Amino acid sequence: MKREDELNIDLGLAVLSVLIEPGQIITRDAIAEVCGCNVYHIDKLEKAALEKFKRRAQQRGLDDFIE
Repeated sequence: MKREDELNIDLGLAVLSVLIEPGQIITRDAIAEVCGCNVYHIDKLEKAALEKFKRRAQQRGLDDFIE
């Protein structure tokens, strides 16, 4: 089961995904404020998500398309 802070971040990201326009840039500070956490936590989540993406791309033979 997810912790309350993780649920708040999930909810905040869901809200942002509905409210922002395609191509609109949002700062990490704004994301952290909506999600109720600090920028460090957003950076940590971003790093983990990118690593997960890279692993899955490599497993599928798509690593030539990523940095």
